[in-house]
Amino acid sequence: MDRSLNSLSSDFRPKVVELLAQLTERGIAVRIVQTARTLEEHHANLTSGASTTALSKHLPRRLRGFPATDPDLDKVDAIDVCPYELYQLVGPDKLQWSDRASPQAQAAFAVIGEVGERLGLRWGGRWVRPHDPGHLELVLPAPPPPTMAA
Repeated sequence: MDRSLNSLSSDFRPKVVELLAQLTERGIAVRIVQTARTLEEHHANLTSGASTTALSKHLPRRLRGFPATDPDLDKVDAIDVCPYELYQLVGPDKLQWSDRASPQAQAAFAVIGEVGERLGLRWGGRWVRPHDPGHLELVLPAPPPPTMAA
């Protein structure tokens, strides 16, 4: 399981560094649980219900259809973090993470979401299925529509 900030795209990494800095300033200790994911890990997450999207932003851009000219072709645009105290209790299974587990977990996930969204990131705590309060991802512009040859 990859937890390296070096796996993050050049657009995403500075935002994650700022996220971690702001969380530290606010006294929220987190564990980076995952950045990049292999296709096999992603299929396991789909099977378990930990993911519901075929093209997870935890997968390298090359597996998500980015053009071969993209300088970050082998980089990812998502991160999973967990408040450290909750991680110590339940471990890396994100299906066990809950922002309702305790008042401390609820407060920590709320700050993670607040800071992430202020930085322009999409926060999985807003999702219903799966509710994923430890997930943050880069919001990418929609690709241009294909052009029709005359």
